[in-house]
Amino acid sequence: MRKTLTKMVLEQRSPASGRIEIRDTDSLLLFRLTAKGHRSLSIRTRVNGEQVRLLYPEAVTIDNLAAARIWALEQISACKKGHDPRDKAKAEAKANRIAAERSERRIFENVMDAYMKEEVRGRKKNRTADQTERRLELYVKSQWSGRVITDISRSDVHALLNDVRDRKIKFGRQKYGGPVVVNHVLAAIRAMFNWWQVQDDEFISPIVRGMEKGKVTKRQRVLSDEELRILWSLLPGSGVFGSIIELLLLTAQRKGEVSAMARTEIGRDGIWTIPAERYKTGLPNVVPLTSKAQIVIDRQKKYEGCDLVFTTNGTTEFSGFGKSKERLDEAMLAVMRVDAPNPENIQLTPWRLHDLRRTAKTLMQRAGVRPDISERVLGHVIAGVAGTYDRYDYFEEKRDALERLGKLLDRIVNSTAPNATTGVSATIIPAKTYAFGWMRRSGP
Repeated sequence: MRKTLTKMVLEQRSPASGRIEIRDTDSLLLFRLTAKGHRSLSIRTRVNGEQVRLLYPEAVTIDNLAAARIWALEQISACKKGHDPRDKAKAEAKANRIAAERSERRIFENVMDAYMKEEVRGRKKNRTADQTERRLELYVKSQWSGRVITDISRSDVHALLNDVRDRKIKFGRQKYGGPVVVNHVLAAIRAMFNWWQVQDDEFISPIVRGMEKGKVTKRQRVLSDEELRILWSLLPGSGVFGSIIELLLLTAQRKGEVSAMARTEIGRDGIWTIPAERYKTGLPNVVPLTSKAQIVIDRQKKYEGCDLVFTTNGTTEFSGFGKSKERLDEAMLAVMRVDAPNPENIQLTPWRLHDLRRTAKTLMQRAGVRPDISERVLGHVIAGVAGTYDRYDYFEEKRDALERLGKLLDRIVNSTAPNATTGVSATIIPAKTYAFGWMRRSGP
């Protein structure tokens, strides 16, 4: 059917079944109307001998009809010259798809997921991956979710850091942040932005020097001799958690390295080799185990098919640090208050498990261990020329340092020196009558 396309023709009612096709008398356009109400304009022509049907890309309205007739002439002309208009449409569709995918990839949470998967957990196998992810989830993703990363400006970062510092980050019913955590959040954002800057040629990190919010004070907490005595008296009855603390002090290694210790990492000669993939520096660390350390390891329960030393289920490494540490603090404070003239005035200075590493380092200094040797025991990378060219393993020196550490620790925990807090000798409650009571609530 041939007919001049008019508003009435274009807007006519759909057929009950099948379809209606009308050729425009004023152009090569073909109007098609289906039973489902789909309206289209198209042309039929040949390209390099092949018959093709080309659809007009815009909506079918009387307002678009003039433009559609011009479009039809342009397509016919291009086809006669051997140019296939479909190639251009495919290229445009591909370009649009790539642009959409690129835009989707730039959404903040997608960048963050890629960063955690490819860089933090993938290439770097970062031991602090969980901590990094928690910080980004809590403080950053909660505020920038849905944002395109290329649209995040320096002022956005500045405003976010101010909210973190002032504890204005809301998650659920609680507020999070503070002056201590703000620079850790900044470091996490900076690392992610620097990584993405390499991936995306249109992204420039908005983070610059001087964006830190105040100076971060390095922790200096070292447990006193009296605190060590009280702590040590509570460990025998505190299961796997207590054994981990003992080994933290006896080896001066990090919590994650000790808690994930595997029996295959320990040689018959008592040498514990921490593999590079589990060590912060990315290099293996060799730790000579003293007889006291080996006793702690030997008394751990062995599970069939499990190589882990510190486990309560034979499947995963010990992980109940939070609640166990809280109960240990409660127990230490209770012991400190025994026989004190004013118990309510006695407080336990907050401490972390990582402070035991600093405590062990300090004890080695007291025991006459050279600073450079104690640094090597801790697995720190030695800076400067010595670190670059000195390839001696210092194995015997490290063994001697840990032996001295163990002997000094033994003298401290078995002495009855005056309590530095109360001024009187502490009364240590036997572990069997106290520690078992508070640890029974949390299992092993």
